Amino acid sequence: MMKKKVAGLALAVSLLATAGFVQAGTTYIGYDVIVPKGNGDNTTGAQTKTTSSASADLKVTILGKANDARAYTPNTGTGSWVRIASLTSGTKLPNSIKAGDKSVRAQFSSDFTTLVDSRVKGEWRSN
Repeated sequence: MMKKKVAGLALAVSLLATAGFVQAGTTYIGYDVIVPKGNGDNTTGAQTKTTSSASADLKVTILGKANDARAYTPNTGTGSWVRIASLTSGTKLPNSIKAGDKSVRAQFSSDFTTLVDSRVKGEWRSN
């Protein structure tokens, strides 16, 4: 009985530890987001910026509708919007985000005239 409690506690601690883990910005991580219609937006998971003002890299393998994308953080700066109209193996997202920011995300936004939600899937990194 005690072994089960210890194993359960260890599992809970490891899940909490990984839930708060933020990837380094030099590693590509996968994303799969739904961008709401009518100028809606959505973001990927967060990464830590390792080099100030370095462009983020975005790969798109599924694109339901054309969207705009940018590097985004609520903390230290944001990038300009870049149009994503087709699948891409590498699009640069210029930005002024500072190194050490742990809240960097790729943000997608639909057009005001988009009438349906759309899926965007691929990989990205903040540096």
